[in-house]
Amino acid sequence: MAGVLGEVLPLALLDTLGVSTIAIPVWFLLMPSGLRIGRVFGYLLLVSVGYLLLGLLMLSTLAAIREDLHSALESPGGDKAMAVAGVALLLVAIWYGMRRTEKPGSGRLTRWREQAVGRSATARGLITVAVLAVLLEVATMFPYLAAIGTLGRSDLPWLSQAAVLALYCLVMVTPAALVTVARLVSKRLVHSPLRRIDNWLRDNAQENTAWLIALAGFMVLSNTTVYDSIMALLSSR
Repeated sequence: MAGVLGEVLPLALLDTLGVSTIAIPVWFLLMPSGLRIGRVFGYLLLVSVGYLLLGLLMLSTLAAIREDLHSALESPGGDKAMAVAGVALLLVAIWYGMRRTEKPGSGRLTRWREQAVGRSATARGLITVAVLAVLLEVATMFPYLAAIGTLGRSDLPWLSQAAVLALYCLVMVTPAALVTVARLVSKRLVHSPLRRIDNWLRDNAQENTAWLIALAGFMVLSNTTVYDSIMALLSSR
């Protein structure tokens, strides 16, 4: 158990910097007026439960196909496919980090924030934003996928895997929950730091995502014989 936690929890700390786990909560807390703090905690609960349910589904699926998947990945063809996937992810990371993007308009986003945590907030609005946040991050949830893979390869019983995954989801939203508590205790004290965090997240969102994709690509590539051959060639020089 300790070994699995040592591999999984650092990945959970990486996921604390996700759009759904910190950027959106900070954006909620920066609402000028009419903020309903309870809704922010509700959002964090929905996101953590959503990730947990998705992870449990993936673990169950992984358990059902584990032997066939292991055999496929250990084959020469599977090894080459993983190497190609790893290199592809690294190239995608480079492209994504270098591409230019235009800042989207804020009108619709402002309405979503009002419907989720503002004076006119509704349960439907909150659930909609939480579901969209999780779904939009599926394509870049590489630390989470790596954690699922680690749990799937472990010898832990399924219930223990589920418990570790629940702890992962708790760690993932803890920083946002602490910031929300601080905002509840003292709005004036935390407003300036929140504004700086929000600016940093917006300015570096593309770069952070690129690094996560690159990390995933390296992790996939490093488990192949192609990577071993490259390292052997470099060490011989």
